[in-house]
Amino acid sequence: MKEYIKARGRLPAGGAAFLFFLLFYFGYLCGVPQADLVYFEVLCAIGAAILLWADVRAFRKRRKEEETRRQQEEAWENGLEEIKREQREAQDYLTRWIHEVKVPLAALKLQTERCPDREMGGQMKDSIEKISGLLRTMLLYSKTGQMENDVEFEKVFLKEAAKEAVKNHSWFLIREHFQIKMEDLGECAVYTDRRWLVYILDQILGNAVKYCRDNPEIVFGAEQVSPQRVRFWIEDNGTGVAQEELPWIFDRGYTGGQSREGDYRSTGMGLYLAARAARRLGIRLEALSEEGKWTRIVLTFEQNITEMLDGM
Repeated sequence: MKEYIKARGRLPAGGAAFLFFLLFYFGYLCGVPQADLVYFEVLCAIGAAILLWADVRAFRKRRKEEETRRQQEEAWENGLEEIKREQREAQDYLTRWIHEVKVPLAALKLQTERCPDREMGGQMKDSIEKISGLLRTMLLYSKTGQMENDVEFEKVFLKEAAKEAVKNHSWFLIREHFQIKMEDLGECAVYTDRRWLVYILDQILGNAVKYCRDNPEIVFGAEQVSPQRVRFWIEDNGTGVAQEELPWIFDRGYTGGQSREGDYRSTGMGLYLAARAARRLGIRLEALSEEGKWTRIVLTFEQNITEMLDGM
């Protein structure tokens, strides 16, 4: 009741003042008989009591609902914070685990290079490089949910980013005898995060290697569409993508007909991860292809202010 008086004290006080005014008006100014005035007072008192009881009940109900809602919000916030804490711990553990795995993996790589059996050594090297690529992908994938805390925008030369991505896949590119061409890259630069851009290129190159054909080739190209827009593409002459599948290749888990019918069984995660990282960086990603001939992945950098790059 104390809470009600504190919150709604003006209401009963105002009602009492109004009732006093009515009694004064009818009893003294209008000369209403005493018996009628008493009867009127009783009716007003009963009405006021009913209204007060209803208002107190409604007030308590609202307070109870507000308290329940507040408790639910606190429980939800506490649960959300607990989930975030568990995610941070899981990410920290995964990061440490990946770095710890790299040590024995590096030792295994050295042992493989000393293997006298070339065929076996090549098979072992192939598996090691696949594991290294998966670890690299997993490390950055674990951070895609919190990229805002792990992004550093800077001037990045596209040619350097392309060379780094090619180096990451050098074993497979050499094994499959890929020809690498870099057209019109020159000194073309963009304003983005270098590490995440290389990560996107890694996923695209990984797909190109998986679906290559005879005399495989990868071409990197770029053009300055406007002072604030740069288009950067990676094209391969692999198996290509059917036109009806193009709108879906960036969806999570989508594998397409090539991976279902061919020897390679895709997870459908590579281009999904690339698109996810690209969205966080403000890069527009699109795919063009002609089945059985070529595939081109285009990265469009918007608001790539040239003056800002020149000053860096």
